[in-house]
Amino acid sequence: MSQEPPNKQNPGPEPSQALQALQESAKQGDAEAQYRLGMLYGNGEGLPLDHAQAEYWFGQAARQGHEGAVLNLAWLYATGTGVDADERRARELYLLAADRGSGKAQYVAATMYRFGQHGVEPDLAKALHYYQLAAQRGVAAAQFALGKLLMEGKVVEQDDVVALQWMTLAQANGSKRADEYIPHLVARMTPEQLARAREAILGGAEGS
Repeated sequence: MSQEPPNKQNPGPEPSQALQALQESAKQGDAEAQYRLGMLYGNGEGLPLDHAQAEYWFGQAARQGHEGAVLNLAWLYATGTGVDADERRARELYLLAADRGSGKAQYVAATMYRFGQHGVEPDLAKALHYYQLAAQRGVAAAQFALGKLLMEGKVVEQDDVVALQWMTLAQANGSKRADEYIPHLVARMTPEQLARAREAILGGAEGS
């Protein structure tokens, strides 16, 4: 990736004062401004659509540890949107963000290891590790995935009590799929299992 912004073509109308201020902040090294500028170029909002510029500014912000910039840069490389697709670089960026504590990246990493995406071999242990991390950070999709795995009992030991705990958290965080699965799970559980799950859920809520 170049260290200087790519040459712009078709610059379009003169930018507004707010945009000029954003561009100046980005040039001065403000990571949030660099990320926002990358988003404007990447979406063609207020500026001409320019993926090379988006890649450059995301890269600048990513070097400073900006989570959104790292994730967007990884997505560009993973999908080849306006840049050369690069699975290795996408994988490195997703794992970097995951290991820095990004719940979104942890969920992507879990999916990557579960299904063997972005050039890695399937690894259930690593997938479960990242699902757990993402779920603990409140990522509804990860909470649902753990609940579904525990409910099905195909790749991990079936545990309806813990499955209901994760499904309930996923539901609370907006998972529509959890809405669909919970009634089926509850219908097959014993009163004792439901009581244990309810106690664990209430205990967790009181401790949060």
